[in-house]
Amino acid sequence: MSGHAMNRARKTFTAALRPILGAVFAGIAAFTASAAPVAAQGSDVVINRGGDRQSSRTLTLALDKAVIIELPQAASDVLISNPAKVDAVIRSPRRVYLLGLEAGQANAFFFDSRGEQILNLEILIERDTAGLDSLLKKLMPDARITVDTVNANVILKGSVQTSSDASRAQDVAARYVGDPDLVMNMLSIRDQNQVMLKVRIVEMQRRLVKQLGVNGSAFARLDDAILNTSWTSSFAASGSALGGIDADIVTNGIGDITDLDFMFNAFEQNGMIKTLAEPTLNSLSGEAATFLAGGEFPVPVGQDDGQVTIEFKKFGVSLGFRPVVLSKDRINLAIDTEVSEISRANSFTLGSGTTIDPDTGNPTVSSVLTIPGLTVRRVSNVVELPSGGSMAIAGLLQENIQTAVEGVPGLKDVSVLGQLFRSNEFINQETELVVIVTPYLVEPTTMANLTDPSEGFVPPSEIQSIVVGKLQSAYGMKPRGEPRTLQGPHGFILD
Repeated sequence: MSGHAMNRARKTFTAALRPILGAVFAGIAAFTASAAPVAAQGSDVVINRGGDRQSSRTLTLALDKAVIIELPQAASDVLISNPAKVDAVIRSPRRVYLLGLEAGQANAFFFDSRGEQILNLEILIERDTAGLDSLLKKLMPDARITVDTVNANVILKGSVQTSSDASRAQDVAARYVGDPDLVMNMLSIRDQNQVMLKVRIVEMQRRLVKQLGVNGSAFARLDDAILNTSWTSSFAASGSALGGIDADIVTNGIGDITDLDFMFNAFEQNGMIKTLAEPTLNSLSGEAATFLAGGEFPVPVGQDDGQVTIEFKKFGVSLGFRPVVLSKDRINLAIDTEVSEISRANSFTLGSGTTIDPDTGNPTVSSVLTIPGLTVRRVSNVVELPSGGSMAIAGLLQENIQTAVEGVPGLKDVSVLGQLFRSNEFINQETELVVIVTPYLVEPTTMANLTDPSEGFVPPSEIQSIVVGKLQSAYGMKPRGEPRTLQGPHGFILD
């Protein structure tokens, strides 16, 4: 094919293709024109949170205080997210005052006359603790305390020497804030002091009882008159009978004395009672501890619905205390100590032993319930002592004297013979009680430095127990606290 023929073929193909390409480009243009307004409409919605812009700032605003905001250009509109927490006062277009009203969070937006954002503030309103921090450092220079805040709450962190320092720091912070519930104490104690309290309770009782006289009774009848009299000991002391007269005497008919008894009593008792209790107890500073060596006995208790329940009352040696280490040479002690024992003298009896049936006249034995009482020596006190110092926190000196003279009226006052118709008794009881406390600051030690009551005890062999009657071996182990001696020739140095 020649060149002219090929040119004519290209022109014919191009002319035929032009309408097709025009239709395709026209469709693309129509689609683009219809989609362009949708994109334009979507680009008009803009969400601005403020904190993502370069004009955003973070501000910590003290509670009940104000700051001054100097704007780079005049503002025509100000928006505060929470006016209850932050108040904005505009004095001029480029100066704004912000006041912290309530602890919490808020943000503020500043706009110019064209609606453009000038500044965005992310505001945190907290309590100003600079004054509290300086006050704690002034009052407790040895303490390492850091004050933080969360909204209106104050947090104390760091360490102090004693628990009393932690309590004082919390009290100062509570008064500074005005509400103790807004103070969180997270202070740690650098020196966890342990206190051992030794209490010594000593009681001495002396009792002297004397009886001397005649106990007797007489029954006489004179015509239609009957005389019946007796005189016995007034007190519960038991005397020794030295002799007696028991006779039936008949007179000359005027009258008769059918029964006349005499018992001569001579008795003297001198006794002494010693009570010693030494409870010892350990506790951390600021923590309470209790100790009881004794038992419990049941006591019936009536309820409102008529039922009877059982409660148990404690007796024995009890000790309770709460130590607070104020400093190395001062310990505050709240002490409750008691020594009690069951006493039949103060017992209470319910029911009667024997009753008579009114219908049959037969005796009926009923149950008798006897509830014992307690003899108690109790002390509750608060003292301050140094470590190793002692103090008598309680003492009692009591003297009880009882005397009695009993006899037959009229006859007991007759000289010489009146001794046969009267009885003399005398009781003198003295009690002296002392309670002594001694606190110690203690530290843990090793087991090798401690001993117990069974240290060195070896049970006896059968021969020692049966033949000799030994309760323990005579050649047991040496006590752990006994000093050791060197075994070897004199004059040599042993490594």
